[in-house]
Amino acid sequence: MNNIKTKGPLEGILVLDLTNYLSGPFCTMMLADLGAEVIKIERFDKPKASGPFLNGERVYDLSVNRSKKSMNLNLKTEVGKEIFKELVSKADILVENFKPGTMNKLGLGYESLKEINSNLIYCAISGFGYTGPYKKRGALDMVIQGMSGLMSLTGEPEGRPVKAGTSVSDIFSGLFAFGAITSSLYNRELSGEGDFIDIAMLDCTFACLENAVINTCVFNKNPKRVGNMHSTSVPFQSFKTKDGEIIITCSRDPAFYRLCDAMNKPELKKDEKFSKAESRRENRYQLEKVITEFTEKLTTKECEKILNDFEVPNGVINTMMDICEDPQIEARNMIVEVDHKVAGKYKMAANPIKFLRKKSDLYYPAPVLGEDTFYVMKEKLGLSEDKIQNLINEQLGGIK
Repeated sequence: MNNIKTKGPLEGILVLDLTNYLSGPFCTMMLADLGAEVIKIERFDKPKASGPFLNGERVYDLSVNRSKKSMNLNLKTEVGKEIFKELVSKADILVENFKPGTMNKLGLGYESLKEINSNLIYCAISGFGYTGPYKKRGALDMVIQGMSGLMSLTGEPEGRPVKAGTSVSDIFSGLFAFGAITSSLYNRELSGEGDFIDIAMLDCTFACLENAVINTCVFNKNPKRVGNMHSTSVPFQSFKTKDGEIIITCSRDPAFYRLCDAMNKPELKKDEKFSKAESRRENRYQLEKVITEFTEKLTTKECEKILNDFEVPNGVINTMMDICEDPQIEARNMIVEVDHKVAGKYKMAANPIKFLRKKSDLYYPAPVLGEDTFYVMKEKLGLSEDKIQNLINEQLGGIK
């Protein structure tokens, strides 16, 4: 059993985690990071899925299941359902990311569970939500990136649409779910009632497309892909250096004027083609040539120093090895190490939320499959070890 002692603003909150893949596990990991006790309910015969593996433990699972407890439960058996219902009666939050209707087929949907616990906050994450013509469809991250319009905005102007470098639709959905759950906890304090939260990955990704949506609705045309450029702010892109590229972003006139000084071209500040934001947008390619003539004569580090000296917003394009060794990441304690009983020691990204008064910086490794089954049944349900073993055996008989 993981010797997990929760700490943080959600200390004392009990979460039942029925999630898979990324959106749901990421949400419940955030809850665990902030002190909630998260019991991940998993199949006895959970498939190993694809690697890579660390000493036999799947790295993907290690990355999103930290600080959780793992309980084996077969929800297709009557005894498994009864155990689950007993846990629901004691829980604050339930999170699942099955297709809509899956839990209802098991007799464990929200309408049934709220009869057991009216205070339960039930969060369901799915591809398209519980309403609309797509509600019965399943979806994974890239499907949503494509259907939401995100991929149509990503890539070079004349190139193919491409997905983001990480599973951003999953992450967006997990973060929206996390915010909705914590908001519902506050509302429950006021009203004394739980709630059902319907989170759709398509909704979440669409909501994060910022001004692309309003521009499309206002001007009735598709935005064009602009690669590393910005659709309206100029300069706002990456520029070649002697040994790589550097990002320069001047969304306002004062920042651009400082860039002119940094390049030792103060005359550009009065040039009608560049002096104002709209004129820079109309003459972006001419300005790009001027800036590139400056940056390509310098190394990335030299360019970064000059721009920083003149307080011009800029940044290098780090590799993952670079950012994992970055002093700012180290200063913010954004990489933490845990010691897993099977996988051994490994490092991962920490939770970015920093509190002044309520600390929540305890991290524990992801659990081994089912390692907390006895603990949960004994401590949460008050069952004897013999009774627990009999219940486990009954459930195992229901695996097909």
